Amino acid sequence: MLRKLLIITILFGAVVVTYAQKKDKKKKKNKEEATEQTIDTANIDYKALGAPLPPVRIVTHDTTVLTNKDFEGESNLLVMLFNPTCEHCQDETHILEKNMDMFNKTKILFVAAPSMLGYLQFFQNITKYRSYPKIVLGVDSAGYIDKTFLYQSLPQINIYNKDRKLEKVFSGQVPIDSLKPYID
Repeated sequence: MLRKLLIITILFGAVVVTYAQKKDKKKKKNKEEATEQTIDTANIDYKALGAPLPPVRIVTHDTTVLTNKDFEGESNLLVMLFNPTCEHCQDETHILEKNMDMFNKTKILFVAAPSMLGYLQFFQNITKYRSYPKIVLGVDSAGYIDKTFLYQSLPQINIYNKDRKLEKVFSGQVPIDSLKPYID
C-alpha cells in the first residue's frame, strides 16, 4: 500500500512539474513575441512610401485628445505638418480652404510641434480652418513629426490611403492640381 502511494505521489509530482514547464515555456514564448513586435514597430521607416500611419496623439486647441481611431475612414487622410506662424503654411491652408468643396470624404489633419499649442489661436485668426469640419488641427504629442518629417521644408503634406499607408509626400507649397488625385 505504501508503495502504491509512493508511486502515485511521484506520478502526480511529474505531472505538476511538466505542466509548470509548459506554462513557463508559453510565458517565455509570449514575451519573445511581444519583444519582436516592439522591435518591428521601432524599426519601421514611417517616411517610406507604403509605411503605415504611425501612432498619432493630437491635442487640439481645446485640449481634446485624438488618436488613430479618430482618423479611420473609407478615404484618404491628408496630414499637413506645419508651423502656425509660417507664411507658406498659412498660404497652403488658404489654398485648401478655397477648395474645400473637393473634400467630400478625405479628412485633413494639421499637425504642429507641441511647443506651438499657444500659436493655434493665432493661426485660427489668420485662417478660417475652424469653419471646415473636415479640418482637424492640433499639436503632436506622440512623436508623429519626428517619425515622418523629412526636414526639407514646411509645410509637408503626407497622403495616407484608406488603409492608412503612406502614399505620397509633398514638401513645400503644393498646388491644388497636385493634390487632386488624392482627394475624394
